[in-house]
Amino acid sequence: MFDRSVLGPHQSEFLRQCWQKKPLLIRNAFPGGLDYVGGDELAGLAGQEGIESRLVIEHGPKSWETRHGPFEDDVWSTLPAKKWTILVQAVDRLLPDVSRLRDRFRFLPNWRVDDIMISYAVDQGGVGPHTDNYDVFLIQGQGRRRWEVGAEALKKPELEPELDMKILKLFEPVESFILEPGDMLYLPPGFAHNGVALGESITYSVGFRAPHQKELLLSYVQFCSQHEGDEIFYTDSGMPEQREPGLILPGELKRLRELMLAGLQDEQVFLKWIGGFLTEPRSFHEPLDQPISEKSLRAGLKKGRAVARAEGARFAFYPVGEKLHFAAEGECFVLDPGLTELVTLLCREQEYSAEDLLAHSEKLGFMELLCHLWNQSYVRWSDET
Repeated sequence: MFDRSVLGPHQSEFLRQCWQKKPLLIRNAFPGGLDYVGGDELAGLAGQEGIESRLVIEHGPKSWETRHGPFEDDVWSTLPAKKWTILVQAVDRLLPDVSRLRDRFRFLPNWRVDDIMISYAVDQGGVGPHTDNYDVFLIQGQGRRRWEVGAEALKKPELEPELDMKILKLFEPVESFILEPGDMLYLPPGFAHNGVALGESITYSVGFRAPHQKELLLSYVQFCSQHEGDEIFYTDSGMPEQREPGLILPGELKRLRELMLAGLQDEQVFLKWIGGFLTEPRSFHEPLDQPISEKSLRAGLKKGRAVARAEGARFAFYPVGEKLHFAAEGECFVLDPGLTELVTLLCREQEYSAEDLLAHSEKLGFMELLCHLWNQSYVRWSDET
């Protein structure tokens, strides 16, 4: 099914032996490299409001400066000839070609993909030795870069003090690779690494999200507080007659904790929440000012117009009993299971033919769902990209 995988026939071997276990260098993964964006174009994106970008300048071995965008055009002429880098997050939500790069990683679940960051570095540019809390594939787009990698995942890395960057205090590389255009390096979470440009260099970083426990708990509690449900209050019948008024009894502590845990263990509430949480985007697509009607949408499909998913849009689905939950960009819909084949298609592909969509057009909830996705700017006509 996933013949577009960057790993080709080796993806099963990679998942068994490398995923979240050890680094892997893949030479010529993208023959000729990637030229979707150049340094000037990336600098242009870094100058736009609403786009997350950084400029990292190395002034010395332990002297680093980080600036956050958007940047004025004249900033670039003030920079030194060496040792600086521009980084722009979520370029897959901005440029169609970069968005389609995600197709090459469909052997991993949609909800795990975070974003594709692109960095441009001048000679000797980098961001210093560091670790990440997520899996990442580093693709050399153009130019060359030397990567050094540590021996194992660090549990509690020590950082340089008094810096606004997380740079390792001690870095002991055991491997070194020079990546040429099209080469790709996979790094699991926690592995220390340091990349330094050898001349001008463009790197594509395909990062994978890994929600941490506190993030999950905070989002779930916020969801519970914003949605209707039974209000269950603490009870303490059988109060002891003799007690110190300031003392909280062990039985009271136990009941309070059980009350909290009961809220976390409500499976139905969890299933309503989790799809939206896992597909919530870094940045939101703006809804249409003039919503499309079901009549107009159906007419376009009957004319044979294909539909495309918006750049970087996250879709996922999961069955719940006799219903189907479909999550898109932080929203979750409860659908008739007759739409399972449709949502599978929506999640797997970036573009959908009119024929494939019309095959589901008479199913319960189809036009309502497609119109909503359209009016939220999650999908559009493919000839309008």
